[in-house]
Amino acid sequence: MAASLFLGWTGTQSLTATTAPTGKTSQTIQTVQTDRPIDVVFAGDAMMDGSVKRAIQRLGADFPFRNVKKEVSKADLAIVNLETSVTQASRKDDVQLFNFKSDPSSLNGINHAGFDLVSMANNHVLDYKEKGLFDTFNNLKRHHLNYVGAGRNEREAYSASTFVRRGKVIKIAAFARFLPSENWFAHGNHPGVAEAYQPQRVLNAIAREREGADYLIVFMHWGIEKNNRPEDWQRDLARKMLDAGADAIVGSHPHVLQGFEFYKGKPIAYSIGNFLFPDYVSNRKADTGLLHLKLRNGKVKMSFTPYYIRDNQIVKRGPQYDKKISRYLETLSYGVRMSGNEVLSKR
Repeated sequence: MAASLFLGWTGTQSLTATTAPTGKTSQTIQTVQTDRPIDVVFAGDAMMDGSVKRAIQRLGADFPFRNVKKEVSKADLAIVNLETSVTQASRKDDVQLFNFKSDPSSLNGINHAGFDLVSMANNHVLDYKEKGLFDTFNNLKRHHLNYVGAGRNEREAYSASTFVRRGKVIKIAAFARFLPSENWFAHGNHPGVAEAYQPQRVLNAIAREREGADYLIVFMHWGIEKNNRPEDWQRDLARKMLDAGADAIVGSHPHVLQGFEFYKGKPIAYSIGNFLFPDYVSNRKADTGLLHLKLRNGKVKMSFTPYYIRDNQIVKRGPQYDKKISRYLETLSYGVRMSGNEVLSKR
């Protein structure tokens, strides 16, 4: 997590300036810093309930993220989907089959791992009703984490979070196309989630947020659980969002990895799977990773570093596993080939 300027609904971080030597040396430093791509990292669904909550109570909030911290913290900007309410409220929303509740202290792990921003555009942030939603907003603020995709009103929910990295304005917007009730939709002064059931609302928001942005990335919560391929409507909506002004689309919700695609040179990652879930996940539901979007000269390149969820922790499994996941993702993708962790268009 680099020193940064954030402009958004949850406050402003000031950009910390460091003094470099004057003359030729400082010019060289500036050239190196400017030339390298801006690295934006996305992680999938994270929730710290069940066995993860118990592990954190025993081993500390940093334990689940210990093996990804180095990679996440090196990124210029890091985002994760917060698939849970963060509250001590007890009144559940009974429209849900499963209600997720994480302890506020668990946010220390997300913060210490190097994440800057969480998406709240998902089907669990209102598991403990409006009280749980507002508690989550407040707990994120206390733990110095920004949020996107939900809000105290429609305007906040549909607004992107804006960051400045090395002089480039990067906006992250988030929307959900899987919600248990229309009562979860943010509208007018009603708090809730930025829903994508009405695509035009999403396209309008993207067109609006495009203004003033060097890069606009959309984080979508969509698709069918346990399906390793997107639906036709998702591919269609992804293209419409890119045509409306987005530079890349990143997906979550199915709880498994899905493939990649490029449209007019712009990357789409349909699902990056679970990121941190309790010990009942295994096999394909435990396959996870970090998606890197490298931003430079108006272009976006994509790569994926495989990890695995085991015993309430995100872990590396070694080169053979990494190769296996890369080959698997290539079979799920559209017009894409994998070269190591790099995701490349065949065109």
